[in-house]
Amino acid sequence: MKTRLTLAALALAIAPVAAGAQTVLRYADYGGNRGIRAEFVTKFLDEVEARSEGRIKIERHWAQALLPAKEILDGIKNGVTSLGTVTAGYTPEDMFVYRVGDLPISNPNEIAGSLALYELATTHEAMQQEFDEQGVVYLLNYSVGPIQMVCSGEPMEHVEDFAGRKVRATADYGEIYGKFGAIHVPLSLPQAYQALDTGLIDCSQAYGYVIESYKLHEVADSLTVIDGATIQSNAMFMSRRDFDAMDPKDQEMIIALGKQYTEDLAKAMRARNQEVIAQLGGEGFDGKVLKVATFTDEDRAKLDEAGQSFIDDYIAEGEKRGLDARALVEDYKALLAKYLAEVAG
Repeated sequence: MKTRLTLAALALAIAPVAAGAQTVLRYADYGGNRGIRAEFVTKFLDEVEARSEGRIKIERHWAQALLPAKEILDGIKNGVTSLGTVTAGYTPEDMFVYRVGDLPISNPNEIAGSLALYELATTHEAMQQEFDEQGVVYLLNYSVGPIQMVCSGEPMEHVEDFAGRKVRATADYGEIYGKFGAIHVPLSLPQAYQALDTGLIDCSQAYGYVIESYKLHEVADSLTVIDGATIQSNAMFMSRRDFDAMDPKDQEMIIALGKQYTEDLAKAMRARNQEVIAQLGGEGFDGKVLKVATFTDEDRAKLDEAGQSFIDDYIAEGEKRGLDARALVEDYKALLAKYLAEVAG
C-alpha cells in the first residue's frame, strides 16, 4: 500500500531530530489516549525516556493525528514516525506471518495468548525475517482478550442464536458467525455505539475493557461471554533504521522493557476484562446492568470447527509463499498450550 501523506506528515517525514545529545522520536497510534492499553503504552514510553537518562525524547501522536491505522506500518518504514501501533489485519500482506495470532484458534486467556505470540515473534525465523523485510523491530505485543458479544435484546445462549442477528465482527469472525446464520455488518469499532443505538446492528464483537471504554453498555441490553479465539496480532514496532542508530545500551533497554510490558499489559488487561464482565452483570455501570450469558464448551467447540477452514486457508496460502505455515500454526498452538498451563497453574 502506498502511503498518502498529509502536509503535516510530510513535514515530519525526516529522520529523528537530534537535539544536542538527545534523540527525538515520534510515536503514532490510531487509538485515543484513553483506556488501559493507552495507559500502559504511556508508561512504556515514559519508562524508555527515563531509563535513557535524557538521551531519548518521544513525541506522542494519538487518535490518528499523525497517521491513520492502515498507514502506520508504512509510516514507520518511510520515516514519518519512529514507533507505532500496528494491527496486522490492517496490512495483511506485509504482516502475513505475524497474522498467525489472529487465526480462530481457541484462546480464553489474554496472558497466555500474549506471551505465546511474543515468544513466537522473537524466536521464529520466518516471523523475524518478515519484520526484517519490512524494516521494523518488534517491541511488544498487545492482548485484547477473548472475543465477547455485546447485544441489544436478549443474550445469545448458544451459537445457534446467531441466526438472523446483524453482527459487527472483524477479521474472519464475521464469516465464521455467518455459518450459524449471522448477518455480517462490516463496521469499525468506533461505529459500534451508534450502530447498536440505531438498530443497524444487533450485536458487536467486543472485549470487556472495550465495552467500558466505548460505553457500549449504554446502548446494549446483554452480554454473551464467548471466551473463544481472539484478535492477537497487535504490536508496537520501531523503525529498524532508528533502532540501529540508538546507543547499544538503549537498544537492550527498549527490548527488555518491551518484554516486561507485554506481560504487564496482558495481566492488567486480563484483570480489567474480568472486572468489567462481572460488573456489567452485577451492579452495572452508571446503573446500567446487562443480562449475561456464557457459551458452553460445546458451543466453543462448534466455533472452533467452523473456524478450521480459515486456518486451512492460511496454511495453503503460506505454502504458496514458500512458508511452512502448518509448522508455524503448530508452533503457535504449542506455545499457547504451554502458557495456558502456566497461567492455570
